[in-house]
Amino acid sequence: MMTGEMTDSEAREQVERADHFREALRDAIHATPVDPASLCADQHRRGLERIAGTLDAVDCVMMCNLANINTAMRGWLLELVEVRLMCVGGGPTLDFADATAFLAAFQPMIDMARRRRLQ
Repeated sequence: MMTGEMTDSEAREQVERADHFREALRDAIHATPVDPASLCADQHRRGLERIAGTLDAVDCVMMCNLANINTAMRGWLLELVEVRLMCVGGGPTLDFADATAFLAAFQPMIDMARRRRLQ
């Protein structure tokens, strides 16, 4: 019978999974190439710096949800994030104030996962 409450062990595993995802995301940000010949190189670099500098401010629940989806997708979510990182600074809709704004694009995936879980 599901009570909806996590055991201490499950909560610990969830936090570890979220922390691992956050660090993998941090590594992906730092590994994102910036083409110095691009007209958007400065915007790309500044955007990546803003995202990296605000990653720890992302809501824990959001990070847990993203980590769970990444696990369910066998790492593919992080690959999607890496592709999106390559586009940062490439135009007005790709200029993000912070990591929360950058990750907001993945909220529909979280919402869909939540709806499927409640069915």
